[in-house]
Amino acid sequence: MIAKAPLSGIRILDFGQVLAAPFATMVLADQGAEVIKVEPLSGEPTRGYLPPDVGGESPYFLAVNRNKRGVALDLKTEAGRDAVIALAKQADVVIENFKTGVMDRLGIGYASLKVCNPRIIYCSISGYGRQGPFANRSGYDPIAQAESGLMAISGEPGGVPTRCGVSIVDSMTGLFAAQAITSALYARGSNAEGQLIEVSLFGTALNMMVNFAGQSLLVGDDPRRFGSGSQVVQPSGLYATKDGEVMITVGSEGMYRRFCEMVLNRSDLAIDPRFVTNVERVKNKIEMDTLLMPIFGAMKNSEAITRMRAASIPCGEVLGVRDALSSPMADALNLVGRAPHTKLGELKTLLPGYGFSKTKICDPIGAPLLGEHTRIVLKEVAGYDDGQIDKMIANGVAVEPKETDGDL
Repeated sequence: MIAKAPLSGIRILDFGQVLAAPFATMVLADQGAEVIKVEPLSGEPTRGYLPPDVGGESPYFLAVNRNKRGVALDLKTEAGRDAVIALAKQADVVIENFKTGVMDRLGIGYASLKVCNPRIIYCSISGYGRQGPFANRSGYDPIAQAESGLMAISGEPGGVPTRCGVSIVDSMTGLFAAQAITSALYARGSNAEGQLIEVSLFGTALNMMVNFAGQSLLVGDDPRRFGSGSQVVQPSGLYATKDGEVMITVGSEGMYRRFCEMVLNRSDLAIDPRFVTNVERVKNKIEMDTLLMPIFGAMKNSEAITRMRAASIPCGEVLGVRDALSSPMADALNLVGRAPHTKLGELKTLLPGYGFSKTKICDPIGAPLLGEHTRIVLKEVAGYDDGQIDKMIANGVAVEPKETDGDL
């Protein structure tokens, strides 16, 4: 029998905007947490990230806000602040990624919320941390990629630094935040006390450098761009074929011997002094590429991949996003599902790339409309009655959709 989702019973107030914080809470919602997304009356910025659109709704917003209930409040009003405090008293986690000082000025920062709920875990995401000389600087993924060294090692040798096409620092910051939140929830079980978590884009980006950061710290050098290949194993990289490109990584000496014998039909290269060990191949990368390029150039993509898979050499085609989503790999891993949306009906959505053997992942539900669950959340969680909620809506403190199919 499959048990309930692992984070069932955990309630999160999500003040996050754009990507890092909303991605963190979506990960936690997939694992069963009840996530209440609190937006300003105008909606969070990604609702306006158009075009393209799906029935007038932003694909960006839809992509990172599934499995959440939506509340819209004016946080600059006393009534809006009081509603947040009432919700926070019944919450386990608060997450936000406003500029430093915003939540404190609104009276709903960690110092205020821990008074009304000592068990609260408060996760603050920022560009550079909440203290220090850069605390007041706004954080953006492209800037973090530039300042952390990620761009310096991305791109072709001799070319310009290149940003990763996806906002990978934002996404990884969200994952770091989600992992830190689950750790804090685990720690809270032993002493019943919440705590403050701080996650920064710059800190995340620097940690993403992993072996390159370690190399620089331990050796003192400054790693540079090496294209699509690898600085530490060869041959590795993107090679043009007759009708496309193929990405390969030859990660061991046994692999290299099979590569020479079964893929290249050049067993002599396995004993060539220039290439006999990985150390030598790394030193002589240019010479190796000069030999490999015409060999791959004489093969079709399908032939190259067939040969390499027969020899157990890691390889792959360069797929576009659409082809990757519709690939047999995505299908076999059940990575694309459908989520019901109040306005748009069934929508295709990505599903988590992991699973549990004894607990479930929540079935996906589409992102909320602006204020879709304002009334039901204020009633169920904050304890407000319809009269109080009607007054808030009439006074412009809260909004709910004029028409809704009800609570999802």
